[in-house]
Amino acid sequence: MSECEHKEFDALVTVNRLEDVKRFAADIHIQCHDCGMQFRFLGLPGGLHPERPTVSVDGTEARLPIAPLESIDLQLDGVRLARVLMPHFDLEA
Repeated sequence: MSECEHKEFDALVTVNRLEDVKRFAADIHIQCHDCGMQFRFLGLPGGLHPERPTVSVDGTEARLPIAPLESIDLQLDGVRLARVLMPHFDLEA
């Protein structure tokens, strides 16, 4: 066990365009800034899925599906119930 208390962290986020399914995904890695120890993501199934969060085999990479905040589909058991259109905000203003 490391003596480091893991008080500071570095995160690497890579955004990927999944051309074949017309979606996006964010791959996230987190490690301790002081000792470099990688952190594992807990509670996610392993593998790849364009619509559900997953994790790498060793648990150190979370793979999260993402989408532009222009609309949100509300679904129940895979059936779209409604689409909510989101206003665009300029976060740099």
